[in-house]
Amino acid sequence: MLRTTLIITLLNLCGLLHPVSAAMEIQIENAVELQSFFAIPRTDVTVQLAPGVYSLAPQGAVDSSCGNCENPDRSISITVGLHLRGSGVVLRGPADRSAIIHTDSGYGIFFEQCDSCQLVDLQITGGARDSDPNATSAAVVVKQGKVIIERCLIRDNIGDSALVVANVVGIIGIAGREGADLTIVGNEILRNSWDGIALYRGARALIEHNLVDGVDQAGGSQAGGGRGVAIGVTWDAQAVVTGNLARRYWKGIGFFVDARGVIRENIVEEMLTWGISLWDADSGLPAAEISDNIIFHTGACGAAITLQQPQSQPGCFTGNLLLETAQDSRYDSPDYYCDQCALALQAVPDNFIIRDNRFFHNRRATPELPDRDEVDTLLLPLLEHYRVTLAGDTLQRRSAFYDYLMELTSSR
Repeated sequence: MLRTTLIITLLNLCGLLHPVSAAMEIQIENAVELQSFFAIPRTDVTVQLAPGVYSLAPQGAVDSSCGNCENPDRSISITVGLHLRGSGVVLRGPADRSAIIHTDSGYGIFFEQCDSCQLVDLQITGGARDSDPNATSAAVVVKQGKVIIERCLIRDNIGDSALVVANVVGIIGIAGREGADLTIVGNEILRNSWDGIALYRGARALIEHNLVDGVDQAGGSQAGGGRGVAIGVTWDAQAVVTGNLARRYWKGIGFFVDARGVIRENIVEEMLTWGISLWDADSGLPAAEISDNIIFHTGACGAAITLQQPQSQPGCFTGNLLLETAQDSRYDSPDYYCDQCALALQAVPDNFIIRDNRFFHNRRATPELPDRDEVDTLLLPLLEHYRVTLAGDTLQRRSAFYDYLMELTSSR
């Protein structure tokens, strides 16, 4: 049963009250009602989900373009759990995230041409990998429109293990597609079988204060959480990535091809391979400000910069801490990912700024590679500084890096 309340918003302008918009608020208590309500586009509606499990029935559909193909002009057969269209649509759960949407679909919650829409305080789980490897299967997909995703728990979207291994790609946590304008704040994106957050052509996003955790640290032919990139921005997508904790993934935070933006004040840790990468893919002109990040305990290089073509403002790598990177000798060959050292400068134009970075306890594959490590006596004062600056950050205090610095500074 739908319980509907009409809420009239009034604006006091020049001493007079004028009705400017009407928003409908409803409560939904089961999956059938939820899918039925969103069978058509909606305008100015808040849907409050009651606590419980909402097991969606997947619907066959067609994605009119390919998000991550060299040629995007192709149609792809997909499955959709919940299709949200229109404007002013808010889908929310209780503050304790006790409303759990089990999508059983490739495009779990699909925002398409949804303007000023929101997804708040929900759990989204149980996605299914679409059979076409070109499908951008994700717990949440946004294509055309402006969407806020806030305080959601997006977890355990793994899919069929055999299909994931066969396709290589698994299920993304949040995928931003053509024309998407995203605000992704305060979410937990855990144990999904492909990128935690992926932005493709024409997408842009503010990605702030999220936990992106692969948990299983899966890579190669393994099926599990943490395949892909924790946060990947590619083609001509743009992003500001700040204050996140990204960990236990195959790869960390990457800007690829023609991507542009900011990577600032993140903790990137326990990656199978690299921590941060700025890569032109042999054809593009990416640019990024990479500043004040902590890159801790990676298997391959800590960070890699590959910019082969000159450009007026390629960005910078400044004020970062690289600690215990390049630890896994399996990646010593430069054919794997990057030169095996803390900061792999594969190709760097003269106007790309590198300064004020700190290096401790890093490894390098060969003596010919640069050794930037500082003496240990400088490490403890630096960790004391981070202990103070991170003390008020409830998210970043959950990091392995914070545990490390607390152990060392408390033993002094």
